Amino acid sequence: MNFFLFHITATVAGLPYPPPIMGMSKIDRKRIQTGVNYASGSSGLLPQNGHFLHKNVINFFQQVDLFENTTMEDLKSKFDSCKGFTQYLSKSLFFIHHAGNDLGLTFETEMAKKYSIDKYAKLLIEEFSKQLKRLYTLGARKFFVSNVSPLGCSPFSINTKNHSGPCVEEINNRVSIYNDLLPSLLKNLQSTLSGSKFVLGDIYKVFQDVFKMPESYGFKDVNTSCCIDNNGTKIQVCAPNIAPCKDRKTRVFFDPFHPSEAMHFLWARRFLKDSSVCSPINLIQLMQA
Repeated sequence: MNFFLFHITATVAGLPYPPPIMGMSKIDRKRIQTGVNYASGSSGLLPQNGHFLHKNVINFFQQVDLFENTTMEDLKSKFDSCKGFTQYLSKSLFFIHHAGNDLGLTFETEMAKKYSIDKYAKLLIEEFSKQLKRLYTLGARKFFVSNVSPLGCSPFSINTKNHSGPCVEEINNRVSIYNDLLPSLLKNLQSTLSGSKFVLGDIYKVFQDVFKMPESYGFKDVNTSCCIDNNGTKIQVCAPNIAPCKDRKTRVFFDPFHPSEAMHFLWARRFLKDSSVCSPINLIQLMQA
């Protein structure tokens, strides 16, 4: 789950900065007047995913637990009635960006031994459905859910995998299997959960559009890491105390795994108003609904 994506989206939408829940004291939580960020780097949809890379990962079900045990309790005291509290939650926006880590290194190192990609994608969708239903039960009604970007086009993938084209299509095909299941999940949830609204943000298409015509979006480099790593292999995280490339505003990727700030701003702006990458309505329309 991407903390940076939430911050950028809030900024572009003109909303207050959403502080990370784990960085807030109990007093801060009771005083909070803005949204709250529950994102955790390298987290996944499945309980076990992410922990083989980092021990202190908060997976999606734990993030929902945090929402239930912190924000839910802290917010209630600000309302005179249950009706007012319920109405407040029904107008709130729940932005969810997940499954990239599940479909990337986690699948390759752990899950490919146990599942075919078809069964694994369905397992992810089933778990995702459970947690979205939990959020609905807790009072959430407006959901903006993004799909997964073409992971096979990241600098890490193209520098570590054999491929014949500009990207590693085996990885992108894996992502597409999951992405293809997502629209019907959200449609079914909206039809069965009364009063709910689910909007899909197509990050995959945003990347495709940029790869086809990078210069029209202000990019000159679509597949090189901007940061400098220790060994020069272009597949490691940024080396400490070394400045990144100077032209990072024209790069799609900042490091071997993550998009640049410029790319984040681009898809946040498109989500807000561009219905070609949102379905059935864009983010502004969802916020106003």
